[in-house]
Amino acid sequence: MYRLGWQVFRARFRQDVSVDRLRRALLVGVVVAVAIGVLLAVTDAGTGWIDAGPGLSPLIVVLGALAAGLITVSCFPMRRRDEPLATINGYQVRPDTMRIARASVQRYLGRRMPDIEPDDRDAVLNDTALVRRTLVVDVMRAAPGLIGLAFAGIALFLLGGRSALAFLWVFGYLGLVPDRILRLGRTERAHRAAAALPPTEPGSTTPTGRNRFPSGSKVGLPDV
Repeated sequence: MYRLGWQVFRARFRQDVSVDRLRRALLVGVVVAVAIGVLLAVTDAGTGWIDAGPGLSPLIVVLGALAAGLITVSCFPMRRRDEPLATINGYQVRPDTMRIARASVQRYLGRRMPDIEPDDRDAVLNDTALVRRTLVVDVMRAAPGLIGLAFAGIALFLLGGRSALAFLWVFGYLGLVPDRILRLGRTERAHRAAAALPPTEPGSTTPTGRNRFPSGSKVGLPDV
């Protein structure tokens, strides 16, 4: 599933992520990283507040600058402005709920996917397309921020403060990115399985049970 998730992420990156917004976020992130790096270096040179030795001080400055730049990148929206509206049963879905499929579709997104019922085909195709689109953007936004938090944790740890260990919890959140990739793979698996099914035929309009109006002659026969 991880491999399928990465394949989907790479294939749909330009379709779901705004390249212009990403470029703007990277530009601002670089500016912030440079500014923070210069600020940390200048203040350390004047006050010597980074008391970690001559070899570690430049590393802490670089890690702090990278952390600030990467966290800044993750704060920018990256969803395409011209993406189609997300709708379920004709009603528009908010972007924050697009990552959650309806209850009838959830069972197909687990570790073991059951065979998709023909009646669920359209719902699976609709919901997995929305979830897939949202997960691609989530991965693109979450990865820089989580890596930046990890860099900040390392910098604080190198500073030697007792509270620095409290920031190492951010490494646990780095697992959110592989988790999103895994969910992306499972979502794509369900989407492909539903797409392989034949389209659901509209229900028959003929009422079931006894035919109240049989065809044929309606002429009554004489009583014998």
